[in-house]
Amino acid sequence: MKKYLAGGFVLLMIIGAATGGGSKKTSGGTASDSGTATQSQKASNAAGSKASASGSSAVSLADKPKTCGIKATDDCTPHVGRSHKVRVDALVWNVKSVRVAKTLGDTTYGLGEKADGEFVVVKLGVTSKRDESATLTDDVMHLNIGDKTYSADSDGTIAAMGAGQQPFWFEDIGPDSHTTGTVVFDVPKSKLGHKMEMKFTELGFGSTKGYIRLPSLAV
Repeated sequence: MKKYLAGGFVLLMIIGAATGGGSKKTSGGTASDSGTATQSQKASNAAGSKASASGSSAVSLADKPKTCGIKATDDCTPHVGRSHKVRVDALVWNVKSVRVAKTLGDTTYGLGEKADGEFVVVKLGVTSKRDESATLTDDVMHLNIGDKTYSADSDGTIAAMGAGQQPFWFEDIGPDSHTTGTVVFDVPKSKLGHKMEMKFTELGFGSTKGYIRLPSLAV
């Protein structure tokens, strides 16, 4: 009887050891799986963050305004700063100076002109890249203030001529030649502090145009 009890006791110990070993193995396997899952989650989060940052960067680049250079074409309307040039219809324009005046010429003897508002007097330079001579008029030059467009003032132009200035009034320019001239605009005094741009269009009836920003003006 003791023999059988001893054998049974040994058998129970063997079964207990086997059962305990299996539990430890299972527990160890669960911890390993948990660690692997955590590492995978971290990698996934990092990849998501990187993709999100990349996407934000792409959107930022897409939203960044693009310039199309200085040459006016059907697909490009240049808007450049005061010190830059624009090319419209193979004529390259630049702004040399800008000033404001209440009168032009000598009004004492009726040879001058008084502005209704204020004269904006713009001195321009132009170089021709055309293959043939062209006749320049102030019809291709306008002053933009906000959403308003002002044409050259003929009375101011005549007064500028009387004051010894050379306006763009039927001025001929040959290929590869350069000339300077003055254009005069009569604008309300209240507009002088607003954003201004010179607008240049094609000779004739073309639709391309370019703009040069002017400095802020004050009386």
